[in-house]
Amino acid sequence: MIAKILISLSVIVGGFVPPTSAFEYPSVKPPMTAKCPQWWDTAVSVGWLRKNLVTLDFLMWRESRCDASAFNPKDPNGGSRGLMQINGFWTPWLRSRGVLKRSEGLFNPEVALKSALEIYGYGNEIYGNGWGPWNL
Repeated sequence: MIAKILISLSVIVGGFVPPTSAFEYPSVKPPMTAKCPQWWDTAVSVGWLRKNLVTLDFLMWRESRCDASAFNPKDPNGGSRGLMQINGFWTPWLRSRGVLKRSEGLFNPEVALKSALEIYGYGNEIYGNGWGPWNL
């Protein structure tokens, strides 16, 4: 709807604005030192701020070596899953927030990064350090 209005207005004044989706994000150019650059655009698309991407990249590498299918069954509470190795401890809370349906959803990079963002927000709100749940 907005794209149609913009196109109509631009045609009236003699210009052209190509239509874009409200859900498109400008591509992120990770630094050469990034370990998990393939996940930066996904992180931004689920709500991570660009200023947090370097630390997020460090954690994805440390936790899963950038492997969305990583699983550590030795962790308590049913193990840790996905890019951010989110522990089963968080599953009920993430369900209550509407972010996660089943713990297996954490193998989906979008779900994992959105879940991590929720946990980051919790850490910020409760402790003043969003990275605290990952011991940073």
